[in-house]
Amino acid sequence: MAEEARTDESDLADLVTMAHRFYREGRDHSSDWRSEAVEAYDMVANRQWSDEDLSMLKEQNRPAVTFNRIARTLNAIVGTELNNRHETRFIPREQGDAKVNEVLTAASEWVRDETDAEDEESDAFEDTCIAGMGWTETRLSYENDPDGAICIDRVDPLEMYWDPTATKRNLADARWVLRVKRIPF
Repeated sequence: MAEEARTDESDLADLVTMAHRFYREGRDHSSDWRSEAVEAYDMVANRQWSDEDLSMLKEQNRPAVTFNRIARTLNAIVGTELNNRHETRFIPREQGDAKVNEVLTAASEWVRDETDAEDEESDAFEDTCIAGMGWTETRLSYENDPDGAICIDRVDPLEMYWDPTATKRNLADARWVLRVKRIPF
């Protein structure tokens, strides 16, 4: 029994060591992207002046006038996505699968309606337009339903780290993806 507990602790220690290594690799690989993403979000939010420039303008009693054409263009692109949302539909591959695929399609529509998936995906699309990465998380939540309720939520792209060796679109060839979320306690 003691040996089994030691093995579990050893496995857990190995897992934690591996997660730390993945985090460091992902952090180092994406550090330039992260600083550019923060700057891009600032631009969209109309925070385009440096602190030095703002203080200089304030000393001269001059207003910091900003014409934010980025937000207008971004809103047009996101609006196009809103008007052309995708629909998930399961199509049979073989004869006789039609009934099963109808059930799967109906279940998918129900989940998407219950979770406001379209809104969360639109927010992730906007993140992709701004920073180049957009993420959603599909999970079971037991907060309000003891049996578990499906949740689809947008994830802050700055919480995500990924395998530096991934080269394909959507990180399809990534061996690992890691989310680091600071939780206050």
